[in-house]
Amino acid sequence: MAFQSEEDLEKSAVSFLNESFFAYSWQVPLYNRIIDLVAIDNEGKLVGIEFKLRDWKRAINQALANSNSFDFIYVCLPGGRYLSRLKDMAEKHGIGVMIYDPKINTIRIEMNARKINRQWKPNVQYLRNFINSKGGN
Repeated sequence: MAFQSEEDLEKSAVSFLNESFFAYSWQVPLYNRIIDLVAIDNEGKLVGIEFKLRDWKRAINQALANSNSFDFIYVCLPGGRYLSRLKDMAEKHGIGVMIYDPKINTIRIEMNARKINRQWKPNVQYLRNFINSKGGN
């Protein structure tokens, strides 16, 4: 599937998100940034996901900029020739990788994220409160 916009990629993720997370919110503001997706998994862990169509390096940079606010952080892209380079860079920083899988018509985890141990508690609490106030999904 050729995605025309980042929003199209995000829409393709909905079935995966509904199965994988207790609650989530799109386009969550954090200071002068917008985090594409903030989720709480079924174990209560806070997960951030940055979606990009092509610019995997920018996705990594955005994930790194937000990483102190989450238990786990991921980037999600359609996949492509850059995938091995993306995975190498993501692994170096503990970032997980999700890709769109046309066989199942949604995203899947290509590489798990490592647990982030150094979090800034005010950000974590703000994001949890944001999801809870919106009711998630």
